[in-house]
Amino acid sequence: MWDYTDHQARKQAAADPVWHLERLVNYGLGREKLDAKLLAEHLPTLNISAERRAFLELLLWDKS
Repeated sequence: MWDYTDHQARKQAAADPVWHLERLVNYGLGREKLDAKLLAEHLPTLNISAERRAFLELLLWDKS
């Protein structure tokens, strides 16, 4: 990650999985996959753009 060292990012991700999920959605996945259950649980509170939220809702629940 460009704004955290690898060590800091791993430590923060372990302490706060929602933070890690938000980072993946906003800055890219690389080779990781999103946890659908975690995403569905926290999607309403993630700090992401409305377009990304709508796209993820479409993927999760076939909502348009």
